Amino acid sequence: MFRLIYEEDGTSRVFPIVKDEISLGRAPENDVVLTNFTISRLHAKIVKDLKGCRILDQSSRNGTQVNGQPVTVAPLRDGDGILLGKFPIRFSAVLDEKVVVDEKSGDLAPGTIIKPLSELLPSLGLEEKPASEPRKAADARPGQKMAEAHEDRGAKVLRILSRVAEALITTQPVEEVLRTVMDLVFSYLPAHRGFLMLYEPGTTQLVPKIVKYRHATKETGEISISRTIADRVVKDQVAILTSDAKMDDRFDGVQSIMLHNIRSAMYAPLWNKGHVIGIISVDSPIQAGAFTQADLELFSALANFSAVAIEQARLNVKIQEEQARRTRLERYFSPNVVNRITNAKDSTTGHLIDVQEREVTVLFSDLVGFTSMSEKMKPQEVARLLNEYFTEMLEIVFTYDGTLDKYIGDCVMVVFGAPFEQPDHADRAVKTAIEMRERLHEFNQNRSDGLRLRAHTGINSGKVMAGDIGSHKRKEYTVIGDTVNLAARLESDVAKADQIIIGPSTHDLLKGQYELKKLGKTAVRSIEKSLQLYEVLETKGKTEKTPAA
Repeated sequence: MFRLIYEEDGTSRVFPIVKDEISLGRAPENDVVLTNFTISRLHAKIVKDLKGCRILDQSSRNGTQVNGQPVTVAPLRDGDGILLGKFPIRFSAVLDEKVVVDEKSGDLAPGTIIKPLSELLPSLGLEEKPASEPRKAADARPGQKMAEAHEDRGAKVLRILSRVAEALITTQPVEEVLRTVMDLVFSYLPAHRGFLMLYEPGTTQLVPKIVKYRHATKETGEISISRTIADRVVKDQVAILTSDAKMDDRFDGVQSIMLHNIRSAMYAPLWNKGHVIGIISVDSPIQAGAFTQADLELFSALANFSAVAIEQARLNVKIQEEQARRTRLERYFSPNVVNRITNAKDSTTGHLIDVQEREVTVLFSDLVGFTSMSEKMKPQEVARLLNEYFTEMLEIVFTYDGTLDKYIGDCVMVVFGAPFEQPDHADRAVKTAIEMRERLHEFNQNRSDGLRLRAHTGINSGKVMAGDIGSHKRKEYTVIGDTVNLAARLESDVAKADQIIIGPSTHDLLKGQYELKKLGKTAVRSIEKSLQLYEVLETKGKTEKTPAA
């Protein structure tokens, strides 16, 4: 199996190379879309054939490197470091071992050791004990030396597990945790080969995740684990040591046992808080009885620590994914709406950003003459001014739980009534527009550079299709339909500087709390009939902010 491993936006990602050719770059049509500014739109591609994988640079602006060397075409090997511009990626090539569950049943062979997990930790001396007075030499009794030896073994195990815990805590991505788990097992146990299988979330299917050999080998093929053993390990939460697999009737005729010359093997559940998430196994061809009961106890403890680390790594991934999701949502929605979306549990609110019909009010607000003004400014100054302006406006939008649809140059498009229904969506939109106009006046007064910005605004209400729209690689929350088009026309073709123009459908939804100027029948581009339009002058009395829903 070939994979690309990289980190983006604080989240570790693994991309399996399953196609014969994949492309990498910033453009959305790539198989691996990377947003780093040093990466070209079509930066590189990776080609897979019977010989392995190789990377080809696509005449990128900042070049491609493998292990620090610039390349145009280069073969890839396990562990190679790739640089696309300044973006690091690690190439991983893992033996495509197949782990299967052997359905041949039968009783466990004589001499097989089976230990419930409930007995293993106490046997290692890891259970909590009441404090006692130190024993004096004169109080030595028969069996004391055996007890002291047991305590020495427990102290040794504690030292090992302390090092194991430290190593696992510092490893975050799931892939790296699995690799570290197997490295640790091989560090402390005389294993020739080991493998780890995890349950697919929400299923009863065990899936192989990693296979490790102590020495470099070309061995491949099926690795079998008895159904009897798998069921016993999982259901009874026990660890099992088979002293001589070749003498075990359960393995009679299993080709992989002969191929790999397996003699001794150990199996333990990956167990955390009463929940089994998988199985880990090691074996050895050296001799019968290669593993001892003490090895089984240590192996079980390692498995338990590993399960905790794997679950923590999975949790970290979920947290990172949730944080990335919240960050994405916060681009469009107010904090209140983001909380409602992320906390939604029932089927009604569980698919809020799926495409669906909504009754909304759409607001477009655009700066007057900004293009000609920006031509006299430096690009950095234009960007800084727009950032300051949009920050002020978006604060008002989010006050009324509006949804930021998009920025279009110096124009902002906002929607009220999606993704959550808002019966007063028209009222929220008009109040937002009035406060944006007032805030822009204050914004101008506080500037010392003499620049004075003015905006014109169009508002319209009606039905739209709202939701995540785009390609399978990149989607954005937006609304589409005639309602949107008319709001845009009112802003661009009708409204003048400082004017707020509303369509007839928005007027019909308001409750008379605004001072309006009737503009009469007005022709609007792309609309067959003239429309009765209105200019919003002011709110009657003091503007009251609508409380967040």
